Amino acid sequence: MRVIVITHPTPKDIKKILSIEASDRIIAVDQAVLALYKQRIKIDLAVGDFDSLVNQGILSQLHTVRLNPIKDVTDTHQALVEAMKMNPDELIMVGGIGGDRIEHFMIHTMFFDEFPMLKIIDDHSTIERLSKGLYEVETNDYVSFIAYPKAVISLSGFKYNLNEYMLLTYDPLCISNEVVDEKGFIHVHEGSILKIVSLRER
Repeated sequence: MRVIVITHPTPKDIKKILSIEASDRIIAVDQAVLALYKQRIKIDLAVGDFDSLVNQGILSQLHTVRLNPIKDVTDTHQALVEAMKMNPDELIMVGGIGGDRIEHFMIHTMFFDEFPMLKIIDDHSTIERLSKGLYEVETNDYVSFIAYPKAVISLSGFKYNLNEYMLLTYDPLCISNEVVDEKGFIHVHEGSILKIVSLRER
């Protein structure tokens, strides 16, 4: 089963970037509830303190986990905790990248330790964690790799290849690479990395 957590800032057309299946479980975080109503996407669970939701009446029709505004976790973090209770095979977070509260996006990139299967997507980017192993990527868009928190990696099939390179936290070497062969291959020898695919301007 796939669980999809949708949070702010929410893409304006979610179905354009992700095919929603009948078997998917959808969790809306706080003000994303209204966005999903407007986009006619079902909501299985709403999570948040809902201080950003203008029309509170919408919640009367939903299963909710209402949080105290004075809390030690963010609404999105609690939504991910609720998602894991559903024993998903796949966990996707839609939205939550950028926006006017950049501190929330920064903490979202730190959730991969607690939720290693998490994938974060929006209109422009896909972020996922790669642990030890061999992976392939086929894309015309930019591909970046960030140590999480450190890794030894090799890249082949890219514009800029690497051989057993020690990638450390804050090392910008692997930003905005490009696949130049039919496929690019990422070998994580040790540690883990975040792989970020960002749309190239069309």
